[in-house]
Amino acid sequence: MRLPWTGYQHHLRTFALSTLLGGMLLSAPALATITLVSVDGASRIDLATTETKTTLYAGFAGTCTADANSAATCDSCSGETVSSSKLWPCNKKNAYNNLRITIRVQSSNTSAVLADAIIKVGEDTLTPSINPTLADGILNVQVTWGELCQKLGQSGGCVADFSGELSVGFKTTTDSTTTNDLMTFKVMGRVAKTDGSDWVYANCPTDDDTALAGSGYCYFSSYRGDEKIYADQLRRSPDYPATTAPGIEYAGPVFFYEKQLDGEDDNTTIARISNASGYIQLVDPERDNRIDGLENDVRYCMVMANQDKTGIVSYYSPLPGTTGGVDAISLCATPSKVVGLLDDKSCFIATAAFGSDMAPEVQSFRDFRNRYLLSNSIGTKFVKLYYKHSPFYANLIAENEYAKTAVRTALWPLLFFARLSVTFGLWVTLLFAVLAGVSVYEMYRRFVAGRRTRGEA
Repeated sequence: MRLPWTGYQHHLRTFALSTLLGGMLLSAPALATITLVSVDGASRIDLATTETKTTLYAGFAGTCTADANSAATCDSCSGETVSSSKLWPCNKKNAYNNLRITIRVQSSNTSAVLADAIIKVGEDTLTPSINPTLADGILNVQVTWGELCQKLGQSGGCVADFSGELSVGFKTTTDSTTTNDLMTFKVMGRVAKTDGSDWVYANCPTDDDTALAGSGYCYFSSYRGDEKIYADQLRRSPDYPATTAPGIEYAGPVFFYEKQLDGEDDNTTIARISNASGYIQLVDPERDNRIDGLENDVRYCMVMANQDKTGIVSYYSPLPGTTGGVDAISLCATPSKVVGLLDDKSCFIATAAFGSDMAPEVQSFRDFRNRYLLSNSIGTKFVKLYYKHSPFYANLIAENEYAKTAVRTALWPLLFFARLSVTFGLWVTLLFAVLAGVSVYEMYRRFVAGRRTRGEA
């Protein structure tokens, strides 16, 4: 069967269009793949995930001696006195303006040449002071943080918090078509304040306060354990983990500590703590709040600070004797095997009565014990005696609901006394208790005993 002329025309047009499209596809440049070989020269590097780009963090705090080749960060936590304080913002992986970001990438496009290399900050081309190199198919790019910040609109290097994107790769031109095959990095930086506003946090022992935004963890109390100290009663600002630098989050609280020397009191030991003292970071303080590796029967004092993802350590504990300062006893503790039962944070009878060692009532008794009993020899002896004999009675209470109710009722006055003592101080609470007792007795004498006397008369 022969096709009409119109049928031939249709097939000819289809063949011609297919040939034209095929030729265009063959002549178009193939999209190359850029692979990251290595990246260095940042305070912290978070590699790419399925949701995020590789992020390069830079933290600028204090000063330190730069690497001879400006290829590595430096430690600005030196312990020197600045503005009468040894606790000021610093960074153990400090960035500086001449620090080089070194990025090495490889393209799957084997015809790529150095002349086609591209370095961009955002949409703007950057020409670094150090020329890029290409060897064995690997592009080596070096950009200083100062050059990057200048391209982001800062004069004089990195002098303020910043964020942006840095891209490296190649342009590929085939015929009249040009494409850019790039790998893009997110760059984020925080610069510590020079006015002292991020040196010390304001205590938040009870409720979160929106005025504390950006200060991170802002309260703790030392709690002894066996070869360790617990950072107990941790509190944090309501917007945690956000910092004062947009987009940068905290990595967790850190603790600087010193051993107490012979003849020292707590205040003297605390005064020796600096940002170069012994140091430990709590990665997940809600799950593990232990400062480990300490010696038993040796007193330690420590202060808390907050470390962000750029490595900057800032917002330290306010020290005793300063504005908003805490009591020395909350910063110091003595690890000991004698009270090793504190490791599981048990308070046997109260735990049995209230059903959990995490109950707020039990925590109140622990707070009273830590502050007023374990701080002196008589109180410590009482705690030892309690831990020796209380487990037996706690087991009896735990097995009987009536006993639990009776013990809870009996503990409420003591609980009230403990909470008042922790809040207002032991002596104020004792005075209040004495006055309350005298008032109750006077009311009883006048309205009860007096009425009976008059009735008998």
